[in-house]
Amino acid sequence: MKRKIILLFLFYSSIFLAQKTQIVDAETSQPIPNARIISEGNIYYTNDEGYSLLKNSKNLEISASGYETLKGNDFKPILKLKPIYKEIDEVKIVSIDFQKILKDVANNYSDIYYNKPIIYNVTIKQKSHENNDLKLLMIADGKFWSRDGKYNAKDAFNDKFDRFVQIQIDDLRFLKSKPSKNKVREKKPEISHDNIGDMFLSYELWRTYGLSKIKNAKKSGRLVYENGDEQEISYSIKSDSSLIYTGKFIYNKKDRAITHFELDFIQNKFEPRKLKDENGNIFFRQLGDGIIMFDYYKKDGKYFPSKISFKTQGFKTITDTETFEYSSEREIIFKNFQETDKKGLENPVKINQVYWNNLKISDDKGEIILTKEEQEFINEK
Repeated sequence: MKRKIILLFLFYSSIFLAQKTQIVDAETSQPIPNARIISEGNIYYTNDEGYSLLKNSKNLEISASGYETLKGNDFKPILKLKPIYKEIDEVKIVSIDFQKILKDVANNYSDIYYNKPIIYNVTIKQKSHENNDLKLLMIADGKFWSRDGKYNAKDAFNDKFDRFVQIQIDDLRFLKSKPSKNKVREKKPEISHDNIGDMFLSYELWRTYGLSKIKNAKKSGRLVYENGDEQEISYSIKSDSSLIYTGKFIYNKKDRAITHFELDFIQNKFEPRKLKDENGNIFFRQLGDGIIMFDYYKKDGKYFPSKISFKTQGFKTITDTETFEYSSEREIIFKNFQETDKKGLENPVKINQVYWNNLKISDDKGEIILTKEEQEFINEK
């Protein structure tokens, strides 16, 4: 009898520790992807279908861009967020100097954001599609070490990325890939500093500010919404007829901090570029579009990252007979952290390479909820 009680306790404890919830729009009942849930110092995010798993429901704080923040201790299978504004016509849109804000935050970055060595427990996801067919899914739990929370251009220039950022994989939860149907064998691209820079808000602030200062660039900033100390600001930068940057960010006037930042780059108007593959065959490369996103939250007077993501779509390889269109996605969720005096991690991977090929897939799938597409891909033989 005692053994049965223990088993029942463990069963119900596991349910409590892994509660599934969906975050939806209170008016449309549509799922809200990328909604952030903070509970007892842990960070969770909803997937593309609005679902997330929670360890507990104490001191919940649920937020998403464009919605009112919901706070409380009441767990429900479906939680609803109210839109901040219903119709764009109801919003008074006024001009604002977004360049000044970007520069101010970038110049005072270390005073606003945590700037000492730190180790985050993270979940990392990589996905890629070819002609709308899922070709790669990698989800892992691990650690993310940062020296001071900033991108270091000097170390990056000398290819010493591991001096200021490292990633360690502890549990490879899911990994599956399918071979590409594209037979073009491209030359290996040079190492891109953007691949590492896109992990840091400081990098994107300076890059966006620099883009706005390009000669003859047309730029505009709009105050879309204001609630207390928070402002939602949209911006647009047009360097020429072929390259457009747009985005938005949430700015806390009191703390002079950017807590949410998005940069959309639109490159699909560029003419396809003529190239040769490793065998000397001619093909064309069409650039696509993408979006970079950062989320931050405040704890003990400093701001910490909760999620960074980078998505691309519409990139094409064009041959005489076929066109292959690609999209990709990388996201890192910073679940919790520990301050540290360590100068790195014990078993870091080479983050500027495909680092998961030689890792063993864990039987423990952790607190991961797959979307319908992802589950079908994993089950596919």
